Amino acid sequence: MNLFEGCTGNVLANGLAWLNEPLDWSFENQVLTIIPEPKTDFFRGYQRVPSDNACLLYVNITGDFTAVTYTAAKLVEFGDAAAITMRAGATQWAKLCLERSPIGDVAAVSVVTNTWSDDANNELLTRPECYLRLTRAGDVFGMHYSVDGATWRFVRTFGLELPPTIKVGIHAQAPFVGGCEATFNFFTLTHEAVKDFRSGE
Repeated sequence: MNLFEGCTGNVLANGLAWLNEPLDWSFENQVLTIIPEPKTDFFRGYQRVPSDNACLLYVNITGDFTAVTYTAAKLVEFGDAAAITMRAGATQWAKLCLERSPIGDVAAVSVVTNTWSDDANNELLTRPECYLRLTRAGDVFGMHYSVDGATWRFVRTFGLELPPTIKVGIHAQAPFVGGCEATFNFFTLTHEAVKDFRSGE
C-alpha cells in the first residue's frame, strides 16, 4: 500500500503523523516535498549531546514489514539527507539515507542507534536520487537501495531488540545550514520481510 494515497496539501491520511513537524511541507499529486529547518538531525554521537529534532513522517507498524520510498533531494551541505527510518524511541532507531558526505559526494549512508549511533557510508551515487528500502524479520533488519527500483543493492543487516510496534517512516534533515529540499514520490508498506537480506531478493 502506498501510504501517500489520499494525502494532499497539508492533509495526511492512512495513519501518518509527524514527529517534529517541519515548518515547510506539502503534498502535490501524492508527492511529498519537505524543506527541513537548519540544525535538525537524528544522531547520538558517543558521549556527545544528541540531536533528536529531525522531522519524521511515520506510521506505527507491528511485526515484520518492508517499507520502500523513492526520493530525490537538493543536498546543500554535509549531513543533508532524505531518509527512510524506523524508531522505537530516542535511543533506539535506525535510518538509511541519501546523504551528502563531508567532501561533497552523495552516498547511501546508514546509521543504527542503540543508546549511541554508529555511522557507515555505503556506495557513492552519481545523482542525489534513489530508492530506499527497510525491512524487518523479528529483531533482524535489512537495508537496501536501488537506482532503478528493480535491482536492490545490499547496505547492511543488523540485529536490534525492539518492541513489536515501532514507528516507520521517512524524514529529511539539515544538520548545519538551510537550503536542503527533499521530495518523496511514494511510501509503500507491506507486512512481510524481504526473503534474503544479503541478495535483496
